[in-house]
Amino acid sequence: MQDKEVLNRKNALVNKHLCNFIESKFLREYRNQHDEIISQNEYAKLCGITSSTISKLKLPEGYNIPMSTIYNILRYECYSLEKFFKEFENVKGINIPN
Repeated sequence: MQDKEVLNRKNALVNKHLCNFIESKFLREYRNQHDEIISQNEYAKLCGITSSTISKLKLPEGYNIPMSTIYNILRYECYSLEKFFKEFENVKGINIPN
């Protein structure tokens, strides 16, 4: 069994890549359902998350993102979990390197 610290580093790396992927896909420009540009605060409210959560997602190092946050963004974007994770896997591969 791997050392807990090693596993924590690996988990942090996956979280970093997930956050960076979400940021590049959904958080470069905020739009409402009418395709109008909106503020980060308004986008966060529409997703059911906080603006500070979006700020953490946009950090280069990411953060320990809960599945509920991913789901809230995808639900607002009308994006399935399956499609999202398939795209993530295509971009990052199935084995994120250490």
